[in-house]
Amino acid sequence: MNKGRKVVSVLSTILLLSATALVVFVFVLRLTGAKPKIFGYYIFNVASDSMTPMLEVNDVILVKQCSGEEVHKGDVITYRGQSGELAGKDITHKVIEEPVKDTGGTIRIKTKGTKDGAIEDPVLTGEQVIGKYVRTLKILSFIFTLFRQWYGLAIFLGVIVLLMGVEIRNLVKLSKKADSIESLSEEQLKEILKEAEEKNKTENSGE
Repeated sequence: MNKGRKVVSVLSTILLLSATALVVFVFVLRLTGAKPKIFGYYIFNVASDSMTPMLEVNDVILVKQCSGEEVHKGDVITYRGQSGELAGKDITHKVIEEPVKDTGGTIRIKTKGTKDGAIEDPVLTGEQVIGKYVRTLKILSFIFTLFRQWYGLAIFLGVIVLLMGVEIRNLVKLSKKADSIESLSEEQLKEILKEAEEKNKTENSGE
């Protein structure tokens, strides 16, 4: 039973820490608009409905870094806009024609959203390409959407308070145990250690 409780305790702690890490990650992503990059992969948040029904607003997507040379018709790519309303924005759209290289060696790529009625984007160059869409991160998308609601921050704070409560409780237990040990005589300590050793032997023989 003791081993079972220990395993449950460890798993609970791991799950709690993982959930907190996800919450903190998405919270920072939302506040800063940062685009994390890990081992050649970017994480982006979809801000418009131009790629519906494939991608929805607030979806969190994984994008693998690549060059314009690696882009082909049918790929969904993320690129940095350079003109008009798209200037300075990171756009994720579908490549509608096979890219071509002009006489100067510049790769030209045509893209547009998948939403009904979408218009073609201004032609972009290979240098604007950030990467190819790999997949939608469902769990992060759910958490990001949650944080757009008023109760998102409350849940975040609740997780932090829960973690702090667990740690404080453990510290109090350790403190009480230390105080009780200090108040024991040498003979009492020896007796407690002897009982604990006998208990462990009994449990091990039972296995």
